Amino acid sequence: ALAVSAMRLASKKVLLHDMKSIETLARVNVLCVDKTGTITEDSMCVSEVVKAKAYDEEKMPDLNRMIGDFVKGMDADNSTMHAMQEHFTEHSDKVPEKVIPFSSTVKYSGVIFKDQAYVLGAPEFVLRDDYEIYKETIESYGSEGYRVLVFGRYEGTPDGKALTEAVVPYGLVLLANPIRKEAWETFQYFADQGVDIKVISGDNPVTVSKVASQAGIANADNYIDASQLKTPDDIKQAVLKYTVFGRVTPDQKRQFVRALKEAGKTVAMTGDGVNDVLALKEADCSIAMAAGSDAAKNIANVVLLDSNFASMPHIVNQGRRVVNNIRTAASMFLIKTMFSVMLSLLTIFFGNAYPFEPIQMSLISACAVGIPTFLLAQENNYEKIDHTFLRHVFMNAFPAAVTITGCVFSVMLVCQNVYHSNAMLNTACVLVTGWNYMAALKTVY
Repeated sequence: ALAVSAMRLASKKVLLHDMKSIETLARVNVLCVDKTGTITEDSMCVSEVVKAKAYDEEKMPDLNRMIGDFVKGMDADNSTMHAMQEHFTEHSDKVPEKVIPFSSTVKYSGVIFKDQAYVLGAPEFVLRDDYEIYKETIESYGSEGYRVLVFGRYEGTPDGKALTEAVVPYGLVLLANPIRKEAWETFQYFADQGVDIKVISGDNPVTVSKVASQAGIANADNYIDASQLKTPDDIKQAVLKYTVFGRVTPDQKRQFVRALKEAGKTVAMTGDGVNDVLALKEADCSIAMAAGSDAAKNIANVVLLDSNFASMPHIVNQGRRVVNNIRTAASMFLIKTMFSVMLSLLTIFFGNAYPFEPIQMSLISACAVGIPTFLLAQENNYEKIDHTFLRHVFMNAFPAAVTITGCVFSVMLVCQNVYHSNAMLNTACVLVTGWNYMAALKTVY
């Protein structure tokens, strides 16, 4: 059943690193997703550059060229920087002395030129104490779904650690991510299945909330800035209360997943970047996009080869089909085990010969158990999985096993003087067992 599901998922461009992840994902009741690459497309574009008050057009170089000088020395190792380099193509001959790549912990990147240092990053982390001055403007753009970055001059020397000196903002860079066409349908499916969605992103919570709302995620307006969560207790309370989390660090993502698991949830996590690896490893089932980093793809249980989040319902349905069909097949196998043990005990205590020859037991195993369950294991049973696997198997198997045992033993007692040989008596027992097994098969399925 698992092998057939793996083949079916492969046809949907889903690669399984771990086959049992099909079953795990079918039991998931909380799905943690990132904004970029999951809710939105992988591609990103610069929509607009808004000049700040500190930028003087008459005395300073062109702002687009300044940003072009900044990004030309950067590695385009993420969708943000790739979009920046595609948009800001004009630059001067200035050569950077040092480049500080973007860090998901401090949320900025920096470039040091001979005469000045510049930084580009998240407004709260770049502006810090001055953020309140620009908060209304930044959040107004964020409420429209834009991702807002601040570009400005740094009064100190950036070193890849948290900024300590003042930043003079020159402009706001507005980035846009188109929402995936299939996002609404996919999230509606999970809502119908009773799966809670948690949106965990490093972007501004207002922006993430707006995008999540446009994608049809329930309670998307229930958001929080993760930078306000200082203690493990804060995280445990927030992760159960809120739906959208912004300004989340890589370690916080892992803490969120761990807190959900401690609350008794079965957690799946999607991600595509190196900063998602800790959370992916912590989750019960991890899903990575093929367009993401190699580290994320190597650690994940499931890889979406076309980076299409719409494949998720197919994975869940295949998991449910496997579990439901194995549960049914297990009942049929357990019937044979139980009535065989019961008949063995009865024949020992009553001194009768065992009613089946070995070849007859093989016939029962093949025709009444093996072949029917093999064929019916391919049934498309997508019912929601509960936590009563063993109870369900036992409750289906026990009555059928008692019935078969009673009927066979009755035939042995009543007909042992009617038939002229043990072979005829054994054949009658096989026919009675087969008839009861067909009735049990109808009941189980």
